[in-house]
Amino acid sequence: MIRHSNPPGQPLTALYLLHVGSMDARLIGLSTERHWKHQVKLASALNEAEVVLVDCDRPGIEAAVEQLASRPRTGVVYYAFHPKDHAQRFPNRLILGKPLNLEALPAILAKAAADAAHVIAAPPPRFVAPPPPPPAAPEEKTPASLGHGLQTEDERDLCGAMDDIPATPGQPLPDRLFFNPDEYIIGHIHRAVEQAANTGRPHLVAGLPRLIGVRATPVPACITDFRDNQLRPLSMTQLPLTTARIVSASTLPQTSGNEIVHSSEDLLWNVAAGAARGRLPAGTDPYRPVRLRAWPNFTKVFMSPHAMRIAAFWTRSWASPIEVATRLGIAQRYVFSVYSSARFAGLIDFNLPRRPVPPARPARPISAPDDPTLQALPNVPAASKPEPAAEEVKQTQQRPSILSRILRKLLNAV
Repeated sequence: MIRHSNPPGQPLTALYLLHVGSMDARLIGLSTERHWKHQVKLASALNEAEVVLVDCDRPGIEAAVEQLASRPRTGVVYYAFHPKDHAQRFPNRLILGKPLNLEALPAILAKAAADAAHVIAAPPPRFVAPPPPPPAAPEEKTPASLGHGLQTEDERDLCGAMDDIPATPGQPLPDRLFFNPDEYIIGHIHRAVEQAANTGRPHLVAGLPRLIGVRATPVPACITDFRDNQLRPLSMTQLPLTTARIVSASTLPQTSGNEIVHSSEDLLWNVAAGAARGRLPAGTDPYRPVRLRAWPNFTKVFMSPHAMRIAAFWTRSWASPIEVATRLGIAQRYVFSVYSSARFAGLIDFNLPRRPVPPARPARPISAPDDPTLQALPNVPAASKPEPAAEEVKQTQQRPSILSRILRKLLNAV
């Protein structure tokens, strides 16, 4: 059970989502409805807020900071994929990393609001944008790559902004490269699918606001009341360990009839993509060669940038995620997104076939005496054995031909 830091009846922290992406807004909205009922409430306007949340990676942040210039007593919490990159831009400000830790966020928001309310100081300095660069010569627009169907904001939210790691192993890998599936809903759904396949019985992921059921027959499928715009933010959320649990059932419960049936492969792919955000599951070796068993159903699943190129290459060749990114000339986070989704969907083949060993050449038979000197020189004939051709010549010379024998008889008859 989740314990709330604020008991019922205590004032809630008024949070205004000043500058956040649509996915993060849905994620936080679900959290306020489910887990933060006694801690945080969403303010409808900036003048009602005690603290605001600002995404440093989204374009247009300058206008958001300008709105805060006249509100020095409003707390501000920034967040970004690389907080250190924005430390000089926003000095003495709290900058969290992505993805947000929703279990710790309410306490952070409350502290930021309390600190701002007790500080009497001049308004924060206005954000001064750097001078615009000189206009460059117009460049010809190149067509988008296959699979590049996302806008910049959605691409950053769903694939992250992580830098590439070294192309060869040997250096320690950063912790932020990996995520723990057990901290996200993908870990619960994946275990439910496996248990349903092993037992043949339906399973439920209980403890969530809506139903997620799994059945193994007649075909593996997942049934849920979550809509896509609700399931994607939920898949990105780090859940407390006690939030969800897996329950075996004889049959799936009857619902209102608004549930959606997905194939298990499609749902696992989409939910894993939201949890990964351009990262790899914990324990993955990014330098191990693998391949895709089959093409994913891109008509039903999330298609990250370059996904079709990655699938076309990976279904035909054994390669590590790092090698795929190098061969295609794309950022590694796009390959990591496809790898994470394919792994939970059961489309990764780890059994690299062994290369066939060429048969050994048979030893050349040696017909020679046991003398080691003659065995070393097999082409030298033994001295005691005459050559077969010489014997035939000798026999031919000793035995006269039939003509000579007839002539000899005629001479003897005269």
